[in-house]
Amino acid sequence: MSVKRARNDAHGAVGEPDKKKRKGFSVGPANLPDGTYRRKTQKIKNGLIQKAKVKKAYAKVKAREETAQATTHTVASSESANHHPETAPSSLELHPDRQAMLEKGHTRGGQTFPDEDESKLHRNVERRSGQHRSKQSRYKKELEAATQRKAEMEAKRRAREAREKDRKAMSKAKRPGIDGKAKLGRQGTVLLDRIRRLTNGGAYEASVPIEISSAGRGAAKRHKDLVS
Repeated sequence: MSVKRARNDAHGAVGEPDKKKRKGFSVGPANLPDGTYRRKTQKIKNGLIQKAKVKKAYAKVKAREETAQATTHTVASSESANHHPETAPSSLELHPDRQAMLEKGHTRGGQTFPDEDESKLHRNVERRSGQHRSKQSRYKKELEAATQRKAEMEAKRRAREAREKDRKAMSKAKRPGIDGKAKLGRQGTVLLDRIRRLTNGGAYEASVPIEISSAGRGAAKRHKDLVS
């Protein structure tokens, strides 16, 4: 019985190993139904793919730039090796006219002013200071008026507070005591305090009527005798 000859295509297929087919990466289970979770995993996968592409492109650009920089550095080093520095020029001397002008004038703020311009500068400074003083004197009256108004308002406020305090003290003093009698001593004390303020210059309290009882009149008379 003759031997069966092997086929050439079969031999070639056996001789060459099969190439491994690359599988793509997966995010999450592969058998997810269509819905929120599947869309979420697909979105994550697309994001990872995009990041990988960007990273690969960045690596290519970086390698290209590094190659260009290396080439430039090589060219620059070769040029510097071939370059021979020239001798420095000798120090320049100033022109006689320029030297005379520098000796005659003086420098201020990077500019040269002759001596004859110094008087002009002083006059300009004095003129500016005079303008500043005139502006201050222009607002001096307004400042004084504002200060005076403030002082008057403060005096009115103090007088109003004092009147309110006296009113409360007098209303409390007019209340009868436990025995039903008027508190004449306390009323006299309140009236004496009010008279003392009027004597000391309480101009805003002069228009307030003062109710003085017989005891208050006596206390006021005694205070007047003591003051005189």
